[in-house]
Amino acid sequence: MTTTHGQAAPVPPSGRPHAGIDDAQSHFAAITAKTPVDDAFRAAFMKSRIRLAHTHPAADLASRDQAVQQVIDKIGPEASELRTQPVPGGVGYGVFYTTAFKSAWGNGTSMAFDAVCPQPPGGNVSTFLYLTATNRSGLGVEAFVSYNGQNDTHFRVFDWSRSDHWQTDIPFSQLSNYLTTVSADGHPYPVLPIWNSTWKLNNTTYRNQVLLYNHMRAGWDLVYQHDYAATDAQQKTGWIGSWGPIVETFQSNYSHTNPMGALVAQLISADNNSHWGSWSLLGASNSSIRSDNLGFQLRLLHPNYDFIVVS
Repeated sequence: MTTTHGQAAPVPPSGRPHAGIDDAQSHFAAITAKTPVDDAFRAAFMKSRIRLAHTHPAADLASRDQAVQQVIDKIGPEASELRTQPVPGGVGYGVFYTTAFKSAWGNGTSMAFDAVCPQPPGGNVSTFLYLTATNRSGLGVEAFVSYNGQNDTHFRVFDWSRSDHWQTDIPFSQLSNYLTTVSADGHPYPVLPIWNSTWKLNNTTYRNQVLLYNHMRAGWDLVYQHDYAATDAQQKTGWIGSWGPIVETFQSNYSHTNPMGALVAQLISADNNSHWGSWSLLGASNSSIRSDNLGFQLRLLHPNYDFIVVS
């Protein structure tokens, strides 16, 4: 896969047949345009970003305050009001990059994983719950699964590089070509394979890109793409982009949920000459686990590229 101009994009993630990449942006944009805007969800997402920044496990108090301010600056004026409101929940279970690994890339970084996303989530899930991740870039995207109770599940894209952050919103009913089943440790799990990338096109321009794996044709479909002006410092400093796959929560406790989590979390980076390396599984040497003791228990862990939790 290459761009129409500028530096080459990363090669597709390993582990699946690859019949080429199709541009499905117009298809997904049309579905998004027909999907009603959920203001309550958007407010909850922004509040949760402030909480994540304030409770980041690898940050001292001063760094946490800086992280909170970074989120407020990026989200916009409405974030200042949200900062004073209580936000329940946090991280049910998930992976955060080490400080060194977060910035350990040159002109590009890319991340892929299988979001283990049961439908419905089961148990006592009665409000929002996310299965999300970042690729380490400060102005990248979150391409994630969003639950709201038992019967309202979406795939969404939030772009940190834009002022109009919300770009893709697809109900799960429209994703039959992308939802599939994989086996881990002998057990089948429903998954949505997600791939998101950020890389430099030229001295002043970066590209964000999101793809989903279409199992019907055995290839990746381009869902979303955005080019924008940015600097190396904007991409590599700060708190945004510090989390890998996480189960992000909004309730004080969870019980009897179906298995959920992430499988085959892997990353690839381009050096300062824009030469891409090889895909590597996320490991315990470059990431750490966070759990806020909200009722989730491990069913499976291969540090730190696979995890499945239940409650």
